[in-house]
Amino acid sequence: MRRLLTAIFFGLLLIVGAGTESAQSGDATFSLTNNGRFSIMVKFFSQNRNHFWPGATRHYDLDDSGRHSFRLACEDGEKICYGASYTADDTTHWGVGFKGDKSCQGKSDIVGDAG
Repeated sequence: MRRLLTAIFFGLLLIVGAGTESAQSGDATFSLTNNGRFSIMVKFFSQNRNHFWPGATRHYDLDDSGRHSFRLACEDGEKICYGASYTADDTTHWGVGFKGDKSCQGKSDIVGDAG
C-alpha cells in the first residue's frame, strides 16, 4: 500500500507553466498530471489571502492520465499551494489536502509563487 501511495504521489506531477508575462499580470498557469489509478480532486489555495481556486464548493478533477492546465487569476507575488485527495474526506491526501487545512511547507506542496 505504501508503495502504491508513493507511486501516486510522485505521479501527481506539478509543473509550473506560467510565462513571465502571465505571472506579472497576476495570472499563473499550472499543469498537473495524474499517473494514479483513480480520479483525484484538486484545489489550489492562496497562502497570502483567503482565496482558493476554483471556488468554495468546486474542485478540479484529474480523471485521466492527460496533462491538465489550470489558469489561475492571482496577485503578483502570491504563494499558491495545491491540495488533492481521492475523496472530500481527505483520508488520502497530497499537498495541503482537499480542504486546504494541512501544512504547506515542503517544495512538493508549493505549486508556485506568482510574480
